Amino acid sequence: MRQWELIGITDSDPSWTPPRREARLARPEPGPGRWTFFWSTDASLRLRSVSDAASEALGVAPVRCEGRELIDVLSFLGPDLTPLEAHAEALAGGVGTFTLRGEAGTVRCRVAPTHGEDDRVIGTFCLATADPPAIEDDPLAALSVAAAA
Repeated sequence: MRQWELIGITDSDPSWTPPRREARLARPEPGPGRWTFFWSTDASLRLRSVSDAASEALGVAPVRCEGRELIDVLSFLGPDLTPLEAHAEALAGGVGTFTLRGEAGTVRCRVAPTHGEDDRVIGTFCLATADPPAIEDDPLAALSVAAAA
């Protein structure tokens, strides 16, 4: 159809309005006993997604973090390499932990591997809490805790 043929078709129902876009849901802040998604990385430890809670803890906007290397974003920690060691452990298939002392306070973090379709490790994801509940070393258990909250 040509543009002039659409006149009268698209504007014939004045009661119709386009659907409203849903507001972005705020992710919960890390709280006592509640695990919150913080960020995910690829296998080279570049941040792929960063939550609002993580950006507040780091004091950096999510857009300024995504796509950057984890070591660059965490450079304010100085010589403390425990977050990188935890991510390296996750890339090796394990679960790593570290404590992050950021702008908004201190949170404890757990890092676990992300698996691709062929079950290879393709990256990591980080969950954080202000006061971690007792959970076993299985990273899926941490996810079920987050989903239940």
